[in-house]
Amino acid sequence: MDDFMHGRPGPGRRERDGEKHGAPARSLDEISKTVWLTPENAVFSSRNGLLWLTLDGKETRVILCREFPFDCLWEYISVLDEEHRELGIIRSTGLFAGETRELLENELRRRYYAPEVLRILSVKERYGFSYWKVQTPEGEVRFTLHDTYRSIQRVDAGRIVFSDVNGNRFEIPDVSKLDAKSQRRLELYL
Repeated sequence: MDDFMHGRPGPGRRERDGEKHGAPARSLDEISKTVWLTPENAVFSSRNGLLWLTLDGKETRVILCREFPFDCLWEYISVLDEEHRELGIIRSTGLFAGETRELLENELRRRYYAPEVLRILSVKERYGFSYWKVQTPEGEVRFTLHDTYRSIQRVDAGRIVFSDVNGNRFEIPDVSKLDAKSQRRLELYL
């Protein structure tokens, strides 16, 4: 099953897709081997807005995915190639200094950008979809949720994350800080 919060396929699909695209199937040893990426063995760079990794002398276009997207923002970062095969894991971006650390953290901020919902202005339901109008620091935003109850995740006691039909995420860091009307509108779905 695809992990929609990571935006990448799960292990079973990764292997099937690799076989489908002509890549040889990997052995269990290859799949289960963890390569820890450190400043000593990995060099990250950016070209044309894309992130690249040089590992063992080979340069590869890569994608960063948080293994624990809600709990560890800068730790346990999976580094995937364009076919979503894991090349290694960064234990912590803090291991990398200066520009490299900034490059990695900016890439993660961009990938996991989730505007904060300040107020819920309206919610309308129709045919299994809910249509939300919210206020964010960037202004008024409208988004659509399909299967609303599954599209809203309670991350911890007060934190909520919405995933809309286009794969965008919106976040309420603390439900108790919403105004009373917004809380009532949200209560129906929690």
